[in-house]
Formats: sequence, structure tokens, C-alpha cells
Amino acid sequence: MLSLSGTLPPVTIYLTVQDKKMSLSKIHNCYVNDITWNDAATCNCQIGDQVDIYRIGIAANLSHLNNLSTLLNAAETARGKRYFQLNDKNRFIISRGALRIILGKYLNQQAAAIEFEMGLNKKPFVNNTNGVPVCYNVSHSGDWIVIAVAASEIGVDTELINHTFEFKDIIAEYFSPGEINYINGEQSCERFFKLWTRKEALTKATAKGLDDGLKFIPGLDGDHSVRADMIGSAKDWTVSSFELYKNYVASVAGSAHANELRFWEITLKQQQ
Repeated sequence: MLSLSGTLPPVTIYLTVQDKKMSLSKIHNCYVNDITWNDAATCNCQIGDQVDIYRIGIAANLSHLNNLSTLLNAAETARGKRYFQLNDKNRFIISRGALRIILGKYLNQQAAAIEFEMGLNKKPFVNNTNGVPVCYNVSHSGDWIVIAVAASEIGVDTELINHTFEFKDIIAEYFSPGEINYINGEQSCERFFKLWTRKEALTKATAKGLDDGLKFIPGLDGDHSVRADMIGSAKDWTVSSFELYKNYVASVAGSAHANELRFWEITLKQQQ
């Protein structure tokens, strides 16, 4: 993957209201090279200053569907049955089962006992944490699911790099001029999906969601300042991109104070 450090200077966006600047949020974007996916069975599952990132292969876990289904509550089971496509149903069961198993390790609870609620803009959260400051986010694309766990708000997004996708039809709507120039360079498809996952991961972390302001959310490498209302948060953020698997890119947006990313490969049968 490419490193874009120093490609463009930081971009600062201001809005004057009654001659006063609105609050600004600082965002640091970077690409993480040479990561190692460790065995999740060795994770201490302790909430701290780190961000834990898990990848789960869908095809590799199809044989565990029946066991994972028993972990879901009635509402989740009903939701799974509403999927028309079998692939979507299987992905949902594996994703929810994996999420419950992972969170159960951090909360020292049975996976089936985890209780979820809806928060701002329908962003889900764990209701019965017993005081443990655990936050999570989930994304999936193609054959892969990625789950990020942290002590504070977190967002993650992954995309299969699809070279048939006509992304140039939409870049003017969702990307700044500097980002468009970057995307139109070498390996433009890879660049498009990397920047897209950064923007989406950050909007998921802040629970703002995708809207018309997406082009104002910085996606290029480096340090940026942006109006807090543009991202729905006055906090400072670090957005880190990485290769989830061959031809898959992912980005995770977390607190600027998180000092470590840990990467885990989980085998669901071993973790139940």
C-alpha cells in the first residue's frame, strides 16, 4: 500500500459566526504498514489505551453457524431470518456471534448475556457493561468482518477493492479537490477505497453518519483541522488505515490518545 505523508499540507477549515471561530477538531490520518495478525486466543482482553482490531473470515466460519446461532437473542434471530439472500443471513449470524464472543471476553460475561441498545443515530452500544468502559464498531465487506474494540468511541470500515466500481462518478460529491487529485493518480481504485474507509470510519465513530458534508472530512495522510460540526464531535481523532486482507482495505477511527493498535485473528470455535 502507498504512504502519502507529505503529499499535501494540512487543511484547516473555519466558520465565522458573529466574528468567532467555531470549535475545531484535530484529525491525524495515517497508513499502518507491516502489521501482524496475532492469535486472538492470546489476547488479554483488557480495556486500556489500545484499540483491538479483530478480523473474521466468513467462509472459514460457516461450519460454526449452528453454534453461533444459539448465542443470538430473539430479536437478532428474527432479524437474521428477514435476510433474503443466504449469504447475507450467514454473514449476519457470524458477525453477531463473533461480536458477542469478543465482548464477552472483555466484560467477563457469557456471550449470550450481552445486551445491546441503540444510541445516537441508531449507533448500538452495550447496555450491561457493569462499569467497564467498552465501545465497539463492526464493518464487513466481501468475505471479511472487522470488529474494533476500545475504551472510547470507535469506528471502523472495510471495503473490498472493487476495480469494476465506477467511483469517478461520485468523487466530486464526496471528496475535496485535493483528494480528487490524489485519487486520480496511480492506483486510483485503491486510493479511492482507502480514503472512503477513512471518512466512513470517522463518521461511524462520531455517530454522525454519511451526509452531504462528507467531502469536508479530511481523508489524506497527515494532520488536519476541521469544524467540529462537520464531523459531529469536538474531540481529536486518529484514523489509521491498513490492509485487512489481500485486496481489502480498512480504516479505524479512535481517540487521538489511543497509543496502540493490536491486530487479532479469531477462530470462533476456539473462542466459544
